[in-house]
Amino acid sequence: MNPILRVDSLQVHYRGAPRPAVADISFEIGQSECLAIVGESGSGKTTTAMALLRLLGPVAEISANAITLADQDFLNATPSELRAFRRDLIGTVFQDPTANWNPARTIGAQVIQPFPREEHEERRNEFISYMERVGIDRANLRIDQYPHNLSGGMLQRAMIAGALLGDPRLLVADEPTSALDVTVQADLISLLKDLAEERKLSMLLISHNLAVVSQIASKVIVMYSGHVVETGTTEQVLNDPKHPYTINLISSIPSTKKARKVPLYTAISKGSASHGCPYANRCPIAIDPCHSTMPTLTSDISGSVACHRHEETSTLIEVQR
Repeated sequence: MNPILRVDSLQVHYRGAPRPAVADISFEIGQSECLAIVGESGSGKTTTAMALLRLLGPVAEISANAITLADQDFLNATPSELRAFRRDLIGTVFQDPTANWNPARTIGAQVIQPFPREEHEERRNEFISYMERVGIDRANLRIDQYPHNLSGGMLQRAMIAGALLGDPRLLVADEPTSALDVTVQADLISLLKDLAEERKLSMLLISHNLAVVSQIASKVIVMYSGHVVETGTTEQVLNDPKHPYTINLISSIPSTKKARKVPLYTAISKGSASHGCPYANRCPIAIDPCHSTMPTLTSDISGSVACHRHEETSTLIEVQR
């Protein structure tokens, strides 16, 4: 079966920037599959998602060999075709829940407007149902309130509920749980899993929360400074990482399993290298070729990694520490 989303060599360059914000990323998402893109702030995660949705505007130059959605050409879609794609095939959860609502209109009016007028009553009832499922109390009243009447967490949940309207094939979620407490996060994760099974919903998850990623995603892409540094199954990347950045990223996460009174590991804080591997300035095992030559993404049975020393990474980093 063909993938729901296929991205071939996507690149994004902001005008005036010395380096691309996203440099040559390729991936596929199958039916009912969740792919997570992880990395620290500035790694290119959100830019990748916004470029796919064609929402970056003229300041960004976007190129790719191909982007297809449900076997249709998404890269070269006309404005009217893009509106139809976003309405019928894609559900979107943006990162900042307070900045993505029109303060002058009720949340119900904003969510229902893109659908044909004859569907409005049906979509209204569907929206209320999803609002209840994501934990919004008195949803039948909240739907007619304005954004300022709801808290940031409730606006985030309303955005998630709205993204599920119309039975989309793909959900693009940028930090969907960032404004939610732990209990609501658990409910949302359970809901997304159920939808993946019930409605064959595929997901592109943008997140820095590896705990959430481990519960939802089946595949992971790790980005650093616009580059893909590692890919693989969620289990492989989180439990047996190969790239120094992935190892250090995971090591920086607080855990109750670590020994008491052991200081939290903190990665070296330096900017991206201007030549060679972008992580070279911060890497504890970098050698001369790392500063001069960009490593290629090397694939094997478990995934892929872009590192000159990937075959010995784990051992070398443990020695450095």
